[in-house]
Order: sequence, then structure tokens, then C-alpha cells
Amino acid sequence: MTIAPRPILFVHHRPELGGAPTSLVYLIERLDRTRFEPHVFCPDGPVAELFEGAGAIMHRGRVAGFTHIWASTYAGRRWALLGRELLRLPGHLSDFSATLRSVDFALVHLNDSPLVAAAWLARRAGIPVVWHLRSSLPEREGPLRSRLLRAAIRRLSSETIAINRDVGRSFGASGPVIANPVDLTRFAPADVSAAKVRLDLDPDRPVVAFFGFLYASKGYREFLQAAGLVRRRGIDATYLVVGGAVRSASYFKTSTGRTLERLGIAQDFETDAHELVHRLRLEDSVQFLPFTTDTASLYQASDVVVAPSRGPELARPILEASACGCAVIASGSLSGAGLLLPGETGLIVPRRSPDALAATLVRLLTDGELRSRLGQAARAHAEEIFDAEKAAARTFAVYDRLLST
Repeated sequence: MTIAPRPILFVHHRPELGGAPTSLVYLIERLDRTRFEPHVFCPDGPVAELFEGAGAIMHRGRVAGFTHIWASTYAGRRWALLGRELLRLPGHLSDFSATLRSVDFALVHLNDSPLVAAAWLARRAGIPVVWHLRSSLPEREGPLRSRLLRAAIRRLSSETIAINRDVGRSFGASGPVIANPVDLTRFAPADVSAAKVRLDLDPDRPVVAFFGFLYASKGYREFLQAAGLVRRRGIDATYLVVGGAVRSASYFKTSTGRTLERLGIAQDFETDAHELVHRLRLEDSVQFLPFTTDTASLYQASDVVVAPSRGPELARPILEASACGCAVIASGSLSGAGLLLPGETGLIVPRRSPDALAATLVRLLTDGELRSRLGQAARAHAEEIFDAEKAAARTFAVYDRLLST
């Protein structure tokens, strides 16, 4: 007798592309279709198209989320955003309830911490919930809100998955730690000089790259300030800023954009970054590149990748850079969270310290042997920790454990 595949409902809360939906796509693509049928509930937009392209059955709907992570907290005027989410809540409850009624889902997999309402509805319907924790809680702001969110996750989740040790520790989660996966075939070491030539970069000039949307929390200011300090020390390099802004400079010329900026709810980081480059007189050294899904060639052309997070986070670029055998400088974790082995697969510097970042950059740019050693070790670590097949197998083991009880 043929057993029909069991429907799994993945839930994502934002329409924009980014690291979290990319990681979820890796999982959906590797889902055994003879055993599981992938469905996704998310807002309409680019991310819905991404999931649909991975073969998921789509349920587009409104989503309300309580976003309390280190990079996005309800402090100061951002409390206005809570009002926006509360206005969205009735529509979210209606749309998600209808989706839960439409299919006999075996399990709901939430793709980040803000999805408290979705978790409550799923558990009320008697469906097991896997809660994927992707970013740490704030270290100082909102301790009561952090405690409430931890309590909600403990109460409503059947199992948690944390993407690294720091995130798991932040939530007090007891579930497995499964690093985000990387396509180790696409993200692989290559001849750096040849990769530079393919991208019209000077093969004799070192390339230092920053990957990520232009958010202050990602550390783009520290990256550019460090570039200015390195130049003062007489070391020439090309600096790539890859990712662009979630809200472009043109958005802040609209009435909505100007209003949000005046209220302190949104900031024009794109203009700020360009103005900082001008003040530092780095126009001939810094190149801004828009968001692209084809980042592997850019990593392969980079001598050093810098991820200067301002908070307790080691972001996806560290994984992809490691897979490409790049020397990495990061901030955001003291231990490396299991993703980066300090001094072995990369170097860690203090947060918000352009001076420390510049000094470490100088060290790497003047020591090719060190860059090579770190890059080789990083690739070996990536093959063990970031392999997509291994990560998917560990996640499906969680499903099997829950569905067999």
C-alpha cells in the first residue's frame, strides 16, 4: 500500500529576501517528497516566489510578528511598529486559520522567533510545532519582553532548532543546534586572480568584501571606517559592499519614507553609506553592488571577507565565505558559536571597533600565508558543519521523532 506524503507547513514572516528564507529553501529542496509534502505560508512578494521556485505549495497571507531580537527591538519610537503589527493581527489570524483548515498538516515549522500567533494557532489545532530560532535576543533592552518570548517558545514549541550555539543559549533552548546550510558545490574555492578578472577587478589589488543589507547593525560603518584607516597606513585595496539597502535612497524621498525617517522608525542607510565614503575619500576604492543571488563569484574574488556585526550574531556571509575558502574577520561572538573557530578558521575582533578591525585587516592583507591557512581550514570546517545534506538529515530526524510519538 502506498502511503501519501505528510504535509509540512513552513511559515515565514517577511516578504523580503535574506538569509533566513535562503536557508529554508535549502531545506525545502531536500525534503523527501515521497515522505513529506512542502507547503509555505508567507506574505506575497519576492520571498514567496523564492519558495515557489523551490517546489513548495504556496499559501500567501497576512502575517503579524512580534520582532524582539538584538537587531530589531521595540525601543523608543519603534514601539509604533508594534501598533502596526497589532493592526495586522486580525488578518493574520484569519488567513492562517483558514490555511490550517485547508490541509491536514502533520507539522508546522516556524522560520524564526516572531511567529508567536502562528505557533498559538497551530498548537490550538493540535499540530506539533518546530520553532527555528535564527537570531539572538537583545542583550540589554527589553528583559521582560525577552523573558515573555522565551516562555512562549517553551510553551508552544514541540521542539526548537537553533542555528548556532549563541542563539540557542540566548533563548535557553534545549533542542538541537543545526547550522544553516551552504551549497558546497556552488560556494567553493577558486583561483582568486581569475575570479577577479571575470568581475573586471584588478587581479593585483587585494579585495576586501562586506556582504549584507545596509543596516547599521550589520556594521557597514565600521567596515568603511576601517577601510579608511587601512588606507592611511599605506595599504591599497578594493572594498566591495554587496547587498544594497532594503529601502533605497529614493524611498526616503517619498512622503511615507520621510515620515518614517522623522519618526525614527526607518533610516536612509544607503545615503549614509555613500556620504561616509565621500567623507573618507574612498570613492576610488569602494564599490557598492546591489543584492544578488549569485554571490559565489564575489566570494571567490575576495581575499578577505569582513562581517563586523554590532550584536551577538555571526551572519550567513561567514558560512558562505568559509565554504569558498576565504579568510574571514568577524565580530558578534566571543566563542565563534561553533560556526567560526577563532584563530583557526577566522579571526574575531571586538564589536564597534574600527581600529581593531583595521589592525586585523592590515595583518591579513600583509600575510598571504596566514590568509591561505585560515581559508583552507575554513573550507574543511564548512564541509563538516555547513553541508546542506547533513543539515537536512538532522532536521528531518526532528520531524520523525515528533511524528512518531
